[in-house]
Amino acid sequence: MIRALLFDMDGLMFDTERMSEDSWQKIASQQGFLLTPERMEQFRGSNIVRCRQLFQEWFGASVAFDQLAAQCRAQVLSRVEAQGVPLKKGLMELLEYAKDHGIPAAIATSTIRPQASRYWELAGILPYFSASVCGDEVTQGKPDPQIFLLAAQKLGVSPRECLVLEDSPNGLRAGRAGNMYVGMVPDIAPATRELREICDFVFADLSQVIPVLEKQRDGAPQANA
Repeated sequence: MIRALLFDMDGLMFDTERMSEDSWQKIASQQGFLLTPERMEQFRGSNIVRCRQLFQEWFGASVAFDQLAAQCRAQVLSRVEAQGVPLKKGLMELLEYAKDHGIPAAIATSTIRPQASRYWELAGILPYFSASVCGDEVTQGKPDPQIFLLAAQKLGVSPRECLVLEDSPNGLRAGRAGNMYVGMVPDIAPATRELREICDFVFADLSQVIPVLEKQRDGAPQANA
């Protein structure tokens, strides 16, 4: 039975994943290194520690990751400050439903807290969440389940009773590794056969989570992936 919801942020709640990837591609072009689609998939959903490790593996000391990552974050935050936080379809409907029905929710994002918390403030979503864990607060990034396990612990709910909502392959694998229900809402990465095999649910948008929560009143939720 699903008793709690664990939300990713970029690409899941907010349409900011593309902003970040656009900024990284511009930076890569300016600095003369290559971020292939395969590399971006590994990068997507990972916290700063894992991203740093990936850059070291790909480029060695030729790319100053921390400096460039700070530049990328500043560019994205500037766009968000100017344009507002772009909310994904169905987010507010699901948050209102969870609040009205006493279903606790936590944010588990690979983004560092200073940036993530500014997004939350601008979007006005903090009243809907009981806990949050950010990428700079865990030692192992997605696809390791540490961030989701910590979020479940903060909510006081067993991992087996949590539904992880994710868009990235790394996040989906983290939810599966944590022995949780896993729901994908595709963003940049499509719902491939491989990803569907590790998901319990695939949703077109976040509002589609609501019928699953409704159905569980009659028993365990039925996977539709």
